[in-house]
Amino acid sequence: MTDTEFDEADLAAALEDLDPQEAAALTELLEESPGLLRGTLEEYGYLGPDETVDEDGFVTNEETVGLTDAQRELSTHLAGRLDSPKSVDEIVEMVGSEGAAFRQQYNSAQYRSWMSEQLNALVEAGELGRFRDGRSVYYTETPALAVRHWVRLNELFVDELSAEIPDDTGMPARPVREAIRSINDD
Repeated sequence: MTDTEFDEADLAAALEDLDPQEAAALTELLEESPGLLRGTLEEYGYLGPDETVDEDGFVTNEETVGLTDAQRELSTHLAGRLDSPKSVDEIVEMVGSEGAAFRQQYNSAQYRSWMSEQLNALVEAGELGRFRDGRSVYYTETPALAVRHWVRLNELFVDELSAEIPDDTGMPARPVREAIRSINDD
């Protein structure tokens, strides 16, 4: 079976699960506004903005977030150390304090604003998770952990929130969607 046949079989199976009204609406949307459908799929994280298929048939994202050396090293330094959610100030205290190995290499690690920039880049790259609790922002080892904490704090069901979570946490939609899938698989 070729990739095209596999995709068509999946699509046919998915369409069979829709009621007639939903199927008719989807067909109309496909015919009249494919751009609107694509925009909606991008907004909810099912498609990347500039996705293309490479020669091996893998989907790649042209807007891959490039991490700096400092960000990659910070990610490595934080691995296993975010056993519980931590604020920027707690992370600065942990890795940017006087005598910390990371600060010896990156003196700017002592500054909250610099650390916040680095952490946000790691969140955008899907390396770390982030969520809000009131006015405080916390970082976690993975996006899945951030989604779990966010759901627990907001006392809501994950299935219904695939659009709301990225807006509230500031995490990209794709890692949020993957985190929701992993939570649902547990």
